[in-house]
Amino acid sequence: MDRALASGAKGRGFDSRPARQIFFVMNFNRISFIILFLLLASPTLSAYLNVDTYDEYVAARRLLAVDREKGEVPRVFIRAIPQKIKELVGIERRRFFIDLILPIILAENEKIEAEHDAVMAAVKRDERSEADIRLINETAKKYNLIKEEDDFLTISDEKKEAVVYLLDMNIRPVPPAIALGQAALESAWGTSRFTFEGNNLFGHVSKDPSKGLKPKNWSGTQRHIYIFDSITASISAYMLNLNRNRAYRKFRLFRQQDPKNLMKMAEGFDRYAIIKELYVGRLQTVMFKYGTHRYNDAKLAEPGVAGMIGGLKQVYITN
Repeated sequence: MDRALASGAKGRGFDSRPARQIFFVMNFNRISFIILFLLLASPTLSAYLNVDTYDEYVAARRLLAVDREKGEVPRVFIRAIPQKIKELVGIERRRFFIDLILPIILAENEKIEAEHDAVMAAVKRDERSEADIRLINETAKKYNLIKEEDDFLTISDEKKEAVVYLLDMNIRPVPPAIALGQAALESAWGTSRFTFEGNNLFGHVSKDPSKGLKPKNWSGTQRHIYIFDSITASISAYMLNLNRNRAYRKFRLFRQQDPKNLMKMAEGFDRYAIIKELYVGRLQTVMFKYGTHRYNDAKLAEPGVAGMIGGLKQVYITN
């Protein structure tokens, strides 16, 4: 049985959001100032380091200078989990997995916070521009709060009030401890077949079987496991799913009521998998036995701060 399905997780939908990325293909034979220039000149860009081996990743972690004592997480992002993780065991594998995906989780949470702040600012303006209304409509539809044919301006005042309340409640960061814990459960700490073949950490499915991965013991023909372009895309889809799917309303409510109570928030995932309450217990165990709760207050280092950088073989930018 595929390890990603071992927890009994149901197939989950996704939403793809394109992002501008910089990829660096590394060698370490000479000194170069190219990345330093790019990072300092464009501090709003995140450096996505396309590394293929464990050694390259370890070297890439040295690219950005951070204050470890402050608990800062380097802005080193990867596109795929290195195969090396299969060779690691126990705490070494768990730490490597966390190092790989924690920066991506924190970066995606930054995007969610920015989205929340932008739409709430538009909602609160006394005189809204056309751009404000467009943003409110697009965001409300994205989070399934109004129908595609509806318009925020024409719905009832009561419905407007409900939409505004839910925009504020739903568009919130996913606690890193929760995201790390579920990623660990769903991907067997980054070693499942779906992780390597589809960059799929959470078992999201594709409705088009021709574009997905078929689980070994899967008897159905309607849906297969979705193939993502990157681990970032998988985490982005997961967070959107938690923030808009009605199955996780309890999680969102618990997050609003007590955003530091990880045990309580875990109870909101009783509909995440077919094993229900058993899944909740497993998530709580991963958080507090294997220590993902320690990373719940982690922060990314400030962008644009770089140290001396090893040489480059190639740099290319995609949009």
